[in-house]
Amino acid sequence: MLKRLRLMGPVIFRLILLCCVSLAIAGLITPVWGTAFLIAGLFLEIFMTLNYIVRLAQWLEEPETQTPSVRSGLWSEIFYRVSRSRKALQTNTRRLQDREQRYRKTLAALPEGIVLVKTDWAVSWCNEAAERLFDIHGEQDFGRHFFAFIHNEAILAYLKAGRFDEGYTWRLGSGKAMEMNVVVVDRKNAIVVTRDISEQERLDAMRRDFVANVSHELRTPLTVLMGFLDMALHGLDDSDRNRVVLQTSHLSLMRDQADRMQRLINDLLTLSRLETGGSDKKLEVFSLTDLVTTIAEEIRVMAAKTHTVTADVAPGIWVTGYPDELRSAVVNLMTNAVRYTPPGGVIRLVCCVRGDGAITVSVSDNGIGIAEKDIPRLTERFYRVDKSRSRDTGGTGLGLAIVKHALLHHNARMQIESELGKGSTFTVVLPGTIRARDPEALESAREVAELPQSLPENAIRDALEPDGAGGRGAG
Repeated sequence: MLKRLRLMGPVIFRLILLCCVSLAIAGLITPVWGTAFLIAGLFLEIFMTLNYIVRLAQWLEEPETQTPSVRSGLWSEIFYRVSRSRKALQTNTRRLQDREQRYRKTLAALPEGIVLVKTDWAVSWCNEAAERLFDIHGEQDFGRHFFAFIHNEAILAYLKAGRFDEGYTWRLGSGKAMEMNVVVVDRKNAIVVTRDISEQERLDAMRRDFVANVSHELRTPLTVLMGFLDMALHGLDDSDRNRVVLQTSHLSLMRDQADRMQRLINDLLTLSRLETGGSDKKLEVFSLTDLVTTIAEEIRVMAAKTHTVTADVAPGIWVTGYPDELRSAVVNLMTNAVRYTPPGGVIRLVCCVRGDGAITVSVSDNGIGIAEKDIPRLTERFYRVDKSRSRDTGGTGLGLAIVKHALLHHNARMQIESELGKGSTFTVVLPGTIRARDPEALESAREVAELPQSLPENAIRDALEPDGAGGRGAG
């Protein structure tokens, strides 16, 4: 209240002063002149007020102009408050615009298709992914009905039904699987979200196939074991004239099936350990030359009666990595070569350093070979080119999957070259960045560097004196 009176004070003072001067003129001269002066003063006050109102209106229409300077305390306060409110409004508007711009940039960068629609399905905004999917041409299509861009009757039925608790899945002509979800924001706005779920479906299919394959691989040996165990149980009944007694061949077959399950479980554990990463393991510096040479000797002894194994390993190759994983990878490649090469075949192991610094470990054979269409799927778990032969040779179908994950931990890759009936070559390419210096050579160089450049004279003299002199000195 006091602030209002303070702002109105100058106006009230001018009105009182005008009345007093008018009364004085009326008393001293004539009432007519006093009344005329009063009316003229009131018109002047009204004109000043109208002038300020017009200036305020013009200033509000031109927000870029500076705040007008006025002499009236009341109008100066009005202009100041309007100017402060306008600056606050501009700041808030700019902040909201920046925030909206950031939100739109974020939505535009998402791989999912985002379409903002009104409750009447009028498109208000969409990102580039949605533009490509629904053939929306940017801002020129904003405001159009969203159904105009949908040419799939099933999707239209889903949108018209209005039951958005679950998403809708459909497939494009390219085979991609897409999922649509509608999120109702409020009474006036909704968001249509579409995403590519092809990879998710592929992983789900791989998971189902994996469970089915493991079950199938375990079912056969378990069936054999159960059959022989039933035979053994019947054989314990001496009163049964038809009882069957297990023979040595039966026990040997049971042992083979148990070994098969053991190999499968070991490979599954190895693959699981590789897939979970090696974050808890420490990198080691080791000789790849010695590792590969040892593996070649082991395979040569194992296949001595059936195959010829040769090795050409470059000396002095030291690397930084996980020796157990690289050993597992090379062993799997070598054993696969033996399995898929008929007796009398040749297995060749080559390890060398290329001109670009990369290290290659290649395993070649002259076996049955692989069809070109099967090569991209070789590293899938339980994928076999010849299922019957794989089981006969004791393969689990996990070897190349183990190789793939072991190489991933070393930023390495595998190249496969094969031709049906002529053999295959599997080449592991290790990046040159994992090469290391020979730690034994470094230690020897360090010890030499620490030796004194020359021996003291007394040390030389003592070394040259006979043992007796040395003994006397000691005494």
